[in-house]
This record gives sequence, structure tokens and C-alpha cells, in this order.
Amino acid sequence: MVLLGSLAIGVWVAAEPPDSTPSFDDVQQQRGSVNGLVGVRKTVYKRGNTTSESVERVWLRPGTGQYRIEDIHDDPQWPERKVANGSSLWLYDDDAQTAIQIDISQTDRSSSGDRIARLLAVVRAADGPVTAGSVDPLPVVPVASERDGTTRGIAGQITVAYTGTATVAGRDTYVLSLRSTANAAGVVSNFSQTVWLDQEWYVPLKRTTEYHRDGTPVKITVSYENVTFNPGLSDERFQFDLPPNGTVKTNETPTQQQFVDIAQLQAVANYSVPEPILPDSFDLRETTRTVGNVRSIGLRYANETATVAVSKSNLTWYQPHTEGRNVSIGSETATLRNIGTELRISWTCADARYSVAGTGLSADPLIEIARSVACR
Repeated sequence: MVLLGSLAIGVWVAAEPPDSTPSFDDVQQQRGSVNGLVGVRKTVYKRGNTTSESVERVWLRPGTGQYRIEDIHDDPQWPERKVANGSSLWLYDDDAQTAIQIDISQTDRSSSGDRIARLLAVVRAADGPVTAGSVDPLPVVPVASERDGTTRGIAGQITVAYTGTATVAGRDTYVLSLRSTANAAGVVSNFSQTVWLDQEWYVPLKRTTEYHRDGTPVKITVSYENVTFNPGLSDERFQFDLPPNGTVKTNETPTQQQFVDIAQLQAVANYSVPEPILPDSFDLRETTRTVGNVRSIGLRYANETATVAVSKSNLTWYQPHTEGRNVSIGSETATLRNIGTELRISWTCADARYSVAGTGLSADPLIEIARSVACR
């Protein structure tokens, strides 16, 4: 992370309590109408007594995998940058003068939009402006950020409430408040998140996330300034040009592929694909295959308020550090862990390690889903 103590961005936020809850009935239409966004994004990461900041210029086309992110620092001619055209992502380090190319052609484009839709679905279904339901939070740091801003380890489920309106970066926003319901401490505890959604386009213009990790307070704030929607971005904006004296470094990071359905995944997978039994309200949203030193296949299911992820990998040697309780999955002994907004059940069979993780679900139905997978 780049420390930028001398560069500040003003984001004025004026809170107003809610008179009533908006209908949010145009969220899908409006989000689908956003074909571009330009702005300046500031991320402030505080952990204990340490504070780091980064400020970036951002150009993106939501839902397409096309974006350009440039750090604002002392060398504006050749800044560090991340440039993605929808099929390839280039990461350029101006200090080392090296670029890495990553294949993102099979990357899921819908996860952020899905989360926002689920948040608003819970609020819309609630009886009153502050009634909450179980959801999963928005990502802590923006797409393509390489900071360790994950909140994996949060204890308990998350509730969401509509708390009113505010002005962020000169635009009207809806304010949503998320909070962990758990009293017991996990790896991460005391989790809360506030999200400011643009009232016209339902895009987060600011989010503040606070929690304790191993007893140390953490606060991450991501905010936009100088935002313009649908500015008419050209395709050239998302093309990477290697600077003079720059070199290309081979990327050894595992790559992920996404498939239309389970049958297509099974056609290329080295493993048999699990067939979990879930309640009828769940739909299959994503099927993936990861290749590299880590080989895995994954399935993600969701309904309006909950998600279930099933994975099978070659990590048979892996031993998590987080404690849990034993549960029986077929003839195997699995471990149920509270490691976040999710509960996770993991076990190892002869040739693969399995994991079934859920958000917005209690332990008993998740155990039944895991038992439908077993060692298959």
C-alpha cells in the first residue's frame, strides 16, 4: 500500500434519518444501465495504531470485467496500474518496471451486483425501515485491490437495515447498516459495515467496515470523489501499453475458469463434481475450476438472503488453525467452524478435501447439505 499522507480527498456526508423505506424496485434496471464510471477512489486502512492510505483514479464498466486503476503518487507519467479488458488483467509495478498478465476471461462478473440486490431484497421485504435480515456484506476493499482487507473470520450472521439518506461526493445516497449478530468472539468480532449507495444507479460510493481481528481494531474506508456515470468510455482506455524499458513477468498464480453449468464443468474436471441437495429456493449461480498448484472445483448456490458454496480440491494435507466442533459426514469426521459471515464444514477423503460453506444459514441445514455431498 502506498502511504499518501499529504494527499486528501474531501467526502461530505450529511446524514438524514429515514421517514420511510424506499421501494428499491428499479435496482436491476438502473444497475443494468450503468455502462461506465469514472472517479477518484480513496482507501484508508487502519489496524491498531497503523494507518495506510491509497488514492487511485478509476475507470470501469461494471459487470464487464473492464477497468483501469492508476495509483496517484509522485510519478503521474508511469503510475502503478491495473488494466483489464475483460479477458486479460495487466498488473504493472513502476518501481520494478515489470508487468504481469492474468487470464480473467472466466471470472464471475456478477458477485458485487448480486450482493447489493440481496441487501436491498432483505430491506424491501422487511416490515419497517430498520427491520433486519440475514445477508452477506459487500467486499471490504474494491475489486482488483491486492490489500489484505478480507474479513474472513467474522463470527455470526449479518443483519442489514436501511438507516436513511446522505450526500456523498455531491450525490444523493441511500445508507445501509450491516452488523454481526453474534455475541461470541470469533477470529474476527464486533463486525459492522455502513454502505452508501448512489440513489440513481445503486453503486456504492462509500463503505466503512469495522471489526476486531485477534483483538486488534481494524477500520477500512473506501470512498469515491469526482464521480461521473456513463461518461462514454472508449475501448482504448482498457488496453495496456507496456512502458519503455518495461518487461513482462510470467504469472504463476493459479487461474480460475467459470462454466455455464455442472455438465460443462464435469467435462473438463479431473474430479467428479459433487451434487449437493439444497432447498428449492436455491439456484446454481456459479461453477468454477481452478488450475495450477492448487486444483479445485467449486459450486455456488444462492437465494435472496443466503448463499452456499461447495468446493472439492487437492488440499488433502491442509490443516486449518481455526478450532471447531466435530460432525459426522458419512463415514468421515468433519469440522464445523464459525469463520465468518459464513459457517464452514470441511473434511478430507482419500483423494480430495471437501468444504461446504454457508451464509445466512444455521448449522443444522448446512450439515444436511454437507451430508448430501459426503465423499463423492
